[in-house]
Amino acid sequence: MTIKEKNLEMSIDSSLSYCSITLFKNKKILWDQTKKCDYGHEKILAKLLQKLLKDTGIKPDNIKYLHLNKGPARFTAIRNCHALMKGFFFNHKTKIYSYSIFEHYYLGINVEVTKNLLCIIDTNRRDLAVQKLSAQGKLIGKSKTFTIGEGLFNLCNKDYILIGNGLKRLEKISEFKFVKKKSLSLYHLKSKYFINDYFKKKPTYFFPKIIYPYSPV
Repeated sequence: MTIKEKNLEMSIDSSLSYCSITLFKNKKILWDQTKKCDYGHEKILAKLLQKLLKDTGIKPDNIKYLHLNKGPARFTAIRNCHALMKGFFFNHKTKIYSYSIFEHYYLGINVEVTKNLLCIIDTNRRDLAVQKLSAQGKLIGKSKTFTIGEGLFNLCNKDYILIGNGLKRLEKISEFKFVKKKSLSLYHLKSKYFINDYFKKKPTYFFPKIIYPYSPV
């Protein structure tokens, strides 16, 4: 399959425990692959990019827009993702859309939501990171961290829809098993979620600064 079209869009992600790359145009996926990855993100991501180029024959100047996650995330993993793209687009300026990890999770929702959400991220520590989002995907306030206790229990019990990989950790605790009934079971991040542009972003020609207040798994 050789793709000679221009104005393509590429999305890429290695922010948590998966690596993925998607090539699309006008919301139609032309190439998409995802690999489970606990460690060695840079090798797997590079191999995915190599396979994309071999399968499609595209070059950087075929790409008009690049979509990526800017964190907060596993810093080394997401840094490798950005570094790979900086190298790939070294001689070609492409417009870049960047999203926080919480917005990225929202983009993965495939059902209509009518109330606010909580995105809960496993920080690989004793606490969990929590971000409120509107039903339209807008961030509400700043993210906060909670230990697994009464405060988080009371917050999760409020009228929210729950998303994020932190839910898998909570579901293993008897007092928090109720979260499964309130969640959309959206645990993993994939590059194809960036096709769903529910809210408008302004592209830039510059790679974003990676957000790094903690290190989610």
